[in-house]
Amino acid sequence: MACSLLFPVLQRNVPMQNFMSRSYQLFNLLANRKLANKSKSLNIEFIGLVKYPLASPPSAERPTLVPRLLEKRYIRLLLLSLCGFASSFAIATPTAQANRLETFVYDLTDSKIEFSLKNDIEPRGTVISNPTRIVIDLPGLVYQGPTVRRRVGRGVQAVRVGQVDATTTRMVVELAPEVTLNPQDLRLKSRQPGRWTMQLPQNIAAIDLNSISNFSLPVTSAPISSGFGWRVHPITGERKLHKGVDFAAPTGTPIFAAASGVVTYAGWSDGGYGNVVELRHDNGELTLYAHTNRVYVTEGQVINKGQAIAEVGSTGRSTGPHLHFEIQPDGRTAVDPMDYLQLRQVTLDLASNSFKD
Repeated sequence: MACSLLFPVLQRNVPMQNFMSRSYQLFNLLANRKLANKSKSLNIEFIGLVKYPLASPPSAERPTLVPRLLEKRYIRLLLLSLCGFASSFAIATPTAQANRLETFVYDLTDSKIEFSLKNDIEPRGTVISNPTRIVIDLPGLVYQGPTVRRRVGRGVQAVRVGQVDATTTRMVVELAPEVTLNPQDLRLKSRQPGRWTMQLPQNIAAIDLNSISNFSLPVTSAPISSGFGWRVHPITGERKLHKGVDFAAPTGTPIFAAASGVVTYAGWSDGGYGNVVELRHDNGELTLYAHTNRVYVTEGQVINKGQAIAEVGSTGRSTGPHLHFEIQPDGRTAVDPMDYLQLRQVTLDLASNSFKD
């Protein structure tokens, strides 16, 4: 399609030098557009668009290649090159069907949120009060499936992802009720295509960092591929309560005890969990670690918080290597582990099929 637009210029007998000049302008337009994607920054909604300096427009004094290209032996090569360049540019342009939201990260240490896209777009953001929410629209990005909501922490409480229209995905970041934000202080920044960050006030992260919790993360640097709540089971296709949180990690990744306790079960489970470890803690709470590849502990063994008890696997009914982690405060009923974990960073894998429930 891009090539066909060039040929009518020749059919109208436009002077060749005119054609070459326009071709040169097209080349520079495409080159500058490619350079413009390297680094940019934009504000939240009404503050306007702010970008890092883009490539300067072609200079009028720049030497032209037209005299050389006017030679007959170069004309055919030029046409083929322009068609190939324009075609490859069109193919590389992100399409709504190919793009997707990949991950969402809440980094408490630096008090910032990050999200990554398969391809680069320019988000649009705004802030809503009572309760405070950051709404980020992602035009040109299609989200398939119903709207989902995942717990994150106490300062940043949850993130919701859903579809606004056929070509726009909306991400809503829900904050604690006591949090107030000045939109003038918020900036969405990108220093590489497809990766965006927003710095939040330090008092938001402090809500989580100052909270007291008995439980630490059972795996490190692992994204959450599926959260607690009702979902369509990825294997059975039935709507079922997912009683824990899934951490995606390679097979063999160490699993650590979230708190000190005693091993009440270590071995195979016929209920679909594969190799399982259960720990009973001093206050009667129970933690469960499922689908493990290898179990390092035995029943009755006393375990310290942070001790390696197993390794990540994909045993039982599982679509891939991950840790299914549960917390049962009364020793029987599972609750959302995100309410109990002491977190420094939360990563949600939004491209995971199991996330879209």
